[in-house]
Amino acid sequence: MTIVCRALCVLLVLFQPHQYSTSKGKPPSDSHFSIRHVTIGKDNFQTIQKELGPTKKCHTKQHDGVDVAGYADPDESLVFEFGEIGGGDVTAFFLSVPSRTTECPLSPLPAGVSHLATNGGVRLGMTDREFVNMFGDPQSKPRPNCWKYEWTLESKYTEEEKKEARSAGHPALDSYLVGITVEAKFKDGKLIYFYIAKLETT
Repeated sequence: MTIVCRALCVLLVLFQPHQYSTSKGKPPSDSHFSIRHVTIGKDNFQTIQKELGPTKKCHTKQHDGVDVAGYADPDESLVFEFGEIGGGDVTAFFLSVPSRTTECPLSPLPAGVSHLATNGGVRLGMTDREFVNMFGDPQSKPRPNCWKYEWTLESKYTEEEKKEARSAGHPALDSYLVGITVEAKFKDGKLIYFYIAKLETT
């Protein structure tokens, strides 16, 4: 996402203070933000369809300003989020067992695509201990068997991004914040839901 998009997102993110708490564990490696060649913050709706086939966006009431699009088979669902803050890019995705419902119809997963996992190895059915080995102990447990993690990181703008900002009439800032959220739900010690989101703000 460009520095111009980040500048336009500032006011929206200021109304989401939960993104600025920090988990005790280490933040996820970059590999966990990618699944089936789709990466949060880099790819968009067109990329998803290129990799997984036709689908439709749908507005959800679960989060204001968020559209979703996804795929499912009898064993698992993969749903992507596109928020206003993301400037059209993918801002999050989640894996879940079919018993979880969405407000929007999901397209069939392509033939031959199964046993989905992030590039970092998160998959449905992994044990809670395996999950802790990747992300550390949860920061909070909002509900029984539901875990939540949040991180805030500071990143530096590249010289090219600063140049782009000046050209657009925006101040050339040195850094921006990256807010990361991970949620997980377990049943009988096995992962049945995994959500990961990343948003960049100045």
